[in-house]
Amino acid sequence: DKDAWFQGLPGDELLPGEVMMREVIVNWVTRSASSNRAPTRLSASGSEPDIKRAKQDFLPSFVRLSEWIEHRIGGEIELKSIGNGDHEVFLRGSAPPAAASRGRDGGRNDKNGTPDEKERFFATLPADEFSPEEEALRDALVSYLDRLSGSGVLATLQEAAQEEEISRCRREVLPKGCPVPLRDWIDRRIGGEVETQAEQGGKVIFGLRGTLPDVGVGGGGPKRKRT
Repeated sequence: DKDAWFQGLPGDELLPGEVMMREVIVNWVTRSASSNRAPTRLSASGSEPDIKRAKQDFLPSFVRLSEWIEHRIGGEIELKSIGNGDHEVFLRGSAPPAAASRGRDGGRNDKNGTPDEKERFFATLPADEFSPEEEALRDALVSYLDRLSGSGVLATLQEAAQEEEISRCRREVLPKGCPVPLRDWIDRRIGGEVETQAEQGGKVIFGLRGTLPDVGVGGGGPKRKRT
């Protein structure tokens, strides 16, 4: 279990295997920053023999390198999600303002991309499975719906996006500037189990498929509550 593994690590020091991994990562990021104009991507670490060896020696297969960095050396190394599970990597404090800025996603005002931009984004996602980041976002959304189940309250995407876990998972899949809004991702990727519906006033409600009211925008009469 991933959480149990992290909890089993010492809270005030790094294990020898972690010390080695920290050293090779910091050295790599420092070298890359001095030789590249473009930000370094974490995926590029896969071609670094020292990092590959340190990961194999210490990191279990169910823990991603990005997770270990954020949990254990986030005070030195800063990650910026760029979607599809990849990140730009910076020494802490060296990221440009656009990369360092991470507002709460509920307050994002990203513009919808063009149809071509959206299709190009979706084409980067696995066709017959979810990426780990998508799986986490799907689980966070379904868990949110489960918590509201039976309360008589309709879930809205605007309110759900304020939830810390959903906001974090959303950034991993749909980073700021992504041409695809959360509603489009839901409809396209998990529409078989979760559906969305626009309401008057611009809000978008969502729920497990088959549980939403039959009346949408412009309709009259009372709205059926989820049960």
